[in-house]
Amino acid sequence: MNHIHINALLQSIKDAPLLVGDLPEAASFDRALLGMPTAEMRPNANQKLGHLYEDALHLLLSASDQLEVLADHLQVFDRNHITLGEMDYILRDLRTQQVLQLELAVKFYLGVPTAGGWRFPGPDPNDNWQRKLNHMRTHQLSLVQRPETISLFRERWRCERVEVRQLIYGCIFYPMGVEQCPLPESVRPGCRKGRWLYAQDLERFFAGVSEVCMIPKPLWPVALTAALRESLPRASVSAMYAASSQRCVMFVLPDEEEPHFLVPNHWPG
Repeated sequence: MNHIHINALLQSIKDAPLLVGDLPEAASFDRALLGMPTAEMRPNANQKLGHLYEDALHLLLSASDQLEVLADHLQVFDRNHITLGEMDYILRDLRTQQVLQLELAVKFYLGVPTAGGWRFPGPDPNDNWQRKLNHMRTHQLSLVQRPETISLFRERWRCERVEVRQLIYGCIFYPMGVEQCPLPESVRPGCRKGRWLYAQDLERFFAGVSEVCMIPKPLWPVALTAALRESLPRASVSAMYAASSQRCVMFVLPDEEEPHFLVPNHWPG
């Protein structure tokens, strides 16, 4: 990733539209508390998307003069040393001395109309929005309520009360040519949206298009400004079609902002 892409990634964490707003179990984290790291502080781009964004958010948290990072990837064990779960970040708000648990997620889901209603699987069809939402609400965001967690916070930080917050980024894609599309449960109306299509339908929807801007996976969650689009690698439609036989490909037209997902013809398989 070049410096333009890294800066866009960091800035997107601070101001990109969130996929989910407040949940009953956890409100959205106040991103006004985030700092901006110096030019020397850069995340390691050579890792999976989720880990990259965890590193990037850690830099923004550490750069804040209003937050103290007490721990990250904090594991909670039961009395038999079996892992009950892991917390992404433990923070202290230096203004109030309140201890916070912050959970991060970066997700993409594709709306698929079926006879039984709309489903929202991910590029990996084993993942889906409803399963992810249920897991977050019943496990990740409620882990702090377990007696083992309460004891851990009391012993380590002399803390009796922990506030839970979350940041959930991503984009919902709808099928090309379909106008009436519902939002998944708990997803914000103002979230990022795009369109998806099968590789076999590329000519149908993009006849006459010869070149597109390919979006590298580290930039999938980032809103595309004109300057950022100019920095993206260009690819012929035929090259993009070939790539889509093996994996989902995200692209944007050179003069547009809306992202598109091109998926293999066998997806979700």
